[in-house]
Amino acid sequence: MLERLEIHHYALIDDVAINFGEGFSVITGETGAGKSIILGALALLLGERSDAQAIRSGCDSATVSATFFLGDNVPPVIGSYLSENALALDDGTLLLSRNVRSNGRSSASIQGRAATRGDLTLLGEELLDISAQRDHQSLLSSANQLLVLDAFGTCHAEKQAYQDLFKQVQSLEQEQKQLKKNLQDSEREAEFLKFAVDEISKAKAQVGEDEELAEQIRIISSYEQIHDSLSLATTLLHGSDAGSSLLGSLHQAGKQIGLASKSDAALAEFHQRLESSSIELEDIYESLRDYLSSMSFSQMELDQMQGRLALLQRLKKKYGHSIEAMLSFNAESEEKLLQSEQGEDLLLDLEKRLGQTHLSMHKAATILSDSRKKAALKLQKEIEETLRTLGMKEALFTIGVAPTAPTLNGADSISFMICANPGLESRPIKDVASGGELSRIMLALKTTLSHHDRVETLIFDEVDAGIGGSVALSVAKQLKKLSKSHQVLVITHLASIASQADAHLVVSKEVTEGMSFSHIQQVDGSRREQEIARMLSGDEESEVSLVHAKQLLNAT
Repeated sequence: MLERLEIHHYALIDDVAINFGEGFSVITGETGAGKSIILGALALLLGERSDAQAIRSGCDSATVSATFFLGDNVPPVIGSYLSENALALDDGTLLLSRNVRSNGRSSASIQGRAATRGDLTLLGEELLDISAQRDHQSLLSSANQLLVLDAFGTCHAEKQAYQDLFKQVQSLEQEQKQLKKNLQDSEREAEFLKFAVDEISKAKAQVGEDEELAEQIRIISSYEQIHDSLSLATTLLHGSDAGSSLLGSLHQAGKQIGLASKSDAALAEFHQRLESSSIELEDIYESLRDYLSSMSFSQMELDQMQGRLALLQRLKKKYGHSIEAMLSFNAESEEKLLQSEQGEDLLLDLEKRLGQTHLSMHKAATILSDSRKKAALKLQKEIEETLRTLGMKEALFTIGVAPTAPTLNGADSISFMICANPGLESRPIKDVASGGELSRIMLALKTTLSHHDRVETLIFDEVDAGIGGSVALSVAKQLKKLSKSHQVLVITHLASIASQADAHLVVSKEVTEGMSFSHIQQVDGSRREQEIARMLSGDEESEVSLVHAKQLLNAT
């Protein structure tokens, strides 16, 4: 509910603060007094473009702010916005503000924090609905008409069933798209992968094989040096036909120490140690002799080893920095090739499931569409009956439900249509030429849909255009009825409507020191009687008009 509106330096208004209550409020005043300024100020809070020319002459900026009481009844869109931006209501109230500067720039804030014009529009559409002579919002868009129809026809279960299937179709289509892409990618690299797998598999590489080969090649390449060294070592140990040997010398030394130990028992230990050394050296000699006799050099074997190592190095360079990485790449490639082979089967299965889900979705869309068509017939009848009480006795109101491409909200396009005069074709209500007709259509819509419309504050301008007498009384009754479930603000020129309101605001204009000022004041008692009298005859002092004004007010 709109609780308070503050306007500073905007158009003819210098500083005004307006408090609004629940129920039905009217705003009246002489033509040109500034009633439309209030609508302009509220439009700024709905995110409309700013105009520096609207700033009061002599001022650098204009500011409009409004306080809305939401209490615990916070619309989901507003609740989500507050949560996402770490904002909270202040005692259940929400504050929107807009500032327009003389350079044409503007700024906005929500709960005192900077916001964008888009943020104002998002929240404003949940708070206010203005119906003026070409100002139309929620009920004039096809998307919102669809939401209204679904709410009126209680199509929630059918809609949820359809939406679940629609989301499944989207998910399957995305999965299909990704799988096709994967298959295309697999086909492009399949030839390379097959070649790589074949090449790596044929090599039959083993982990650590390259290191072993490198060591063997190093040893074989040193064959001559190793052979010469071992030959010399065995000669030194065992001797040759022409010379002495280390083993022979040790044997003789041991023999002499053995003789000496017979005379001196203390030398026996040295004799034993020397014998042990001789045995160890003999074993070393025999091992070296055997190793030397087993050595052989084959250039063919060396070439084979070097070729094998070169093959492994080339494969590592192509498929990984090591044999482990190369073998891992080989395993991954085999898996990709397997997936590619199975991909066609997976795609066929997916397309089958997608087709079945599509069919189920279309069936659900048909069920939802049938529910909407039934609700449309009932709703258009109720609205048409309401229009007849509002002076549009010949009006024909229809709700078109036409098939369209499936979206999250169904496969229907909704259009609220009106034929205000016999002989003319029905047209969308947003294209109705008369501002007065538009306002009355909006009033009829909102009265009929009062329990389904999520916007709490409704503002009507020119709802009384072109009507009077009994029709005006009917409009007043409809507004009064609507105010039982909504906060209703009406700018009117008709006393029969103004007299039905719970609160009456009067806009007046005065000129002070060559400057025009608009003032807004809530009136009651005799001051309200005078305003109603002025609306009746143009003369607030007329005794007849005052009597008539009292009668109208007493009749409420």
